[in-house]
Amino acid sequence: MADVILFPDAERVLIVHLNSLLTEPVSLTVPNPRPAAFIVVRRVGGPRRDLVTDHPMLTVEAWAGGPTAAKALLERARGEIFAMRGTVVDGVAIYGITETGGPAFLPDPDSTQPRYTCTLQVAMRGAASHSTPDDGGGSS
Repeated sequence: MADVILFPDAERVLIVHLNSLLTEPVSLTVPNPRPAAFIVVRRVGGPRRDLVTDHPMLTVEAWAGGPTAAKALLERARGEIFAMRGTVVDGVAIYGITETGGPAFLPDPDSTQPRYTCTLQVAMRGAASHSTPDDGGGSS
């Protein structure tokens, strides 16, 4: 029987962490009804770095009433994410943060609401899960 390394849900780790620190809601999708200011975190790729480390690439998007407020909200979230380096968040060891795309003004094309976005890679440790061989799913 082999140990299988399972990786944490990177989006969930960031969403739970940011929701514990920010007053604006943080979620995986645009909330409905849409609040005046909010953050969306989405995994957009990223490789497994080694046997026990995932390196998910996550895009963080911050919407607010004006460009200055949207940028300030993004900068706050970005700073909180960088502060995760070298800590354990919700039981997940965070090894490092790499910025792959710095803050960019990207107004929402559907609502025209001001939005700032950035993309980060967050190195996270996986955990071993004991696996058993599959007997083919049949019963005797």
